[in-house]
Amino acid sequence: MEATNTRFVTLTTDWGNQDYYLGMLCGKLYSISPNLKVVELSHKVPTYNYMHAAFLIKHSFSHFPKGSIHICMVNSDTSDNMRMLFFEYQGHYFITPDNGTISLIADVLPEVVHAIPVDDTRSFGSMDSVILALEVLLSENGQTDFAIEASGIKRFTPILPIPENDAITGSVIYIDSYFNAITNITRDDFEAIRKSRKYSIYVHRFSHGISKLSNSYKDVEKGDLLALFNSLGLLEIAVREGFAAQMYNLSVGSNIMVRFYDDKILR
Repeated sequence: MEATNTRFVTLTTDWGNQDYYLGMLCGKLYSISPNLKVVELSHKVPTYNYMHAAFLIKHSFSHFPKGSIHICMVNSDTSDNMRMLFFEYQGHYFITPDNGTISLIADVLPEVVHAIPVDDTRSFGSMDSVILALEVLLSENGQTDFAIEASGIKRFTPILPIPENDAITGSVIYIDSYFNAITNITRDDFEAIRKSRKYSIYVHRFSHGISKLSNSYKDVEKGDLLALFNSLGLLEIAVREGFAAQMYNLSVGSNIMVRFYDDKILR
């Protein structure tokens, strides 16, 4: 792994802002180098929810300068594989627990991944492992006796939408702080199956249908259900000035179906 003079370090945790953990980590980071620029992506990830954390990092990291280091501290001391991974992906560097987060961030697993064991005899052993990994990434030769090349890395297969000739069934993969439900249906997938046909987007089977995509939330009246492709290019279900996930009982994993039809066919 090549050395880097990175100054940006992002943090994603489930710690909240009320405890001392954040102060400990930031203090250690600045003790390594006072020239680091620490950016706190979020400390409000739902407890132990590394899938939520991975979504945040996956869709944020590319907006930072190449060479930035992205630290994820979610489920870091309770995962089955007690070690922190560090790796390079698309010109950025990542430090994550070995709990599957790596496969949710990287579309293709990096060829080389290093690991530093977590001391499971301590209540917060991952903290020291993160600091050691960061020191490696900031060092001139990028080598240390503590790091080993990792094998047997835990990974997940991302859930993909199911395409058909006249439909596509997707899943909610993220609920944001406004309770908008973001799905895994991309604009490209939608248009490829649509082929200029009309459509209906169904929330919870066929009980609630949307027949027109919005460009923004203000395209509908207050309290109305809507669907749009968000800034990530993903289909999003929302309610203007409302809370779609709560109002329509949506959660991560809920199905969203799109049906396509010609003008002469009623469905």
